[in-house]
Amino acid sequence: MSLHPERPLVIAHRGASAYRPENTLPAYELALEQRADMIEIDLHLTRDAAIVIAHDADLRHIGHAGAIADLTLAEVRELDAGHGTEIRARVPTLDEVLDAFGGRIPFNLEIKWGRGGHYPGLEAATLAAVEKRGLLPRTLFSSFRDGILAELRRLSPAARLAVLVDLRHAERVLERAEAVAAEAVNPHYLLANESFIEDAHAAGLAVYPYTVDEEEQMDALVALGVDGLFTNRPDAMRALLHVQNVV
Repeated sequence: MSLHPERPLVIAHRGASAYRPENTLPAYELALEQRADMIEIDLHLTRDAAIVIAHDADLRHIGHAGAIADLTLAEVRELDAGHGTEIRARVPTLDEVLDAFGGRIPFNLEIKWGRGGHYPGLEAATLAAVEKRGLLPRTLFSSFRDGILAELRRLSPAARLAVLVDLRHAERVLERAEAVAAEAVNPHYLLANESFIEDAHAAGLAVYPYTVDEEEQMDALVALGVDGLFTNRPDAMRALLHVQNVV
């Protein structure tokens, strides 16, 4: 995958999560059907050191008051990740996701922060799972936490890293990326103006803004030259790129 692809990457945010429960196998399957180029997922660690996929450090969004770090894998797997919809799904593990989809589509693995702080060993365990399957060259690792990215870089000179940038901490982006030898920056879409993109590209960095679902915003960012977009609607972005003849 080139640093600046010929067409912007369609990155399915937690899968095709506008249509199916986020961070579930059905959402990832639909992302493939909608011709996403990559899927972004969020990694946490259970009490017994299993890597599971969920956006938040706790499980309130699926009706449980506990934190992932306080539960065992078996306890997490008993919960319904279908968010009260007719689609029943379990919280998936990273191993399960990589085995089912790792050979079919690249992933952006976001290393998360627990409710009680850093998950000890999550970076090493994630790298091991990816390397075991020969997926390192096609996997992008990202985090808002510079310490997590630094640990990934320490463990693997070959790991592909992206710096996540939110609206509250938008300073020193290029310096942060340089410090961990990142290949990309993933900014909130409101930060991705013309000068931001030009500066990042001048530094050799790809730009993948998050999370964009409205076609007008997609169109504007593609026109500015982003290298991809995180979206809950891969089908909408794919249709937009088709109209623009950049598919």
